Amino acid sequence: MDTEKIGGIMQYREISYSNESEWHDIRKKFIGGSDCSIVLGSNPYDDDIVKLWRIKTGREQPEDLSNNEAIIKGKESEPHLRNLFRVKNKQYEVSELNKTLISNKYPFMSANIDGILEHKELGKGVLEIKTATCNGWKKYEKDWGKEPPLHYYLQVQHYLAVTGWKYAVLFAEITFPWIQGDDRLRTYFIERDEEDIEEIVKKEVEFYNYIKNDIQPPYIKKLEI
Repeated sequence: MDTEKIGGIMQYREISYSNESEWHDIRKKFIGGSDCSIVLGSNPYDDDIVKLWRIKTGREQPEDLSNNEAIIKGKESEPHLRNLFRVKNKQYEVSELNKTLISNKYPFMSANIDGILEHKELGKGVLEIKTATCNGWKKYEKDWGKEPPLHYYLQVQHYLAVTGWKYAVLFAEITFPWIQGDDRLRTYFIERDEEDIEEIVKKEVEFYNYIKNDIQPPYIKKLEI
């Protein structure tokens, strides 16, 4: 296991995995970035915190998404989009990381990031890659305007909480089903926000305590950040 030190403090440790099955086993043991928006009630596709608790406590198995077209597309597109980002953003050195990062301060929090950025002035940062499909211009303008979708923003802030790094870049490819060859690329520079991270950690600590004490959490109202 490796560690990352910032200001003399070890921020996280790394856990290696040799296959996708091991990766899924690791994910079930921690609160990860994709769990964050569910815990905060801000995921537009999955707001069932009780189901998440049942998965984390071993009462229920995660849904098998191995044949999900969107998941398959995301996995297959990731290497290409990482290389494309590297070509378009030469101010960063981009490297891949096939390990799970575990926070030392909050050892129930994990991060699986799509890439590590190195910048001469900014230091290390998170690269998060997304693929999405929009079925209309209004949805595209709403979801991918000046700010990224909230659930992706929360995911990135969760990763910054784990790593201790100061920034992230969200790089997204948006596809329009009715237009071939007109995919749009969106790039969002996201700074670490201590207030948002404090709220994220607070909610995730509460959720972890429900897991640790084997108590079902109440359904929650959506949180706006």
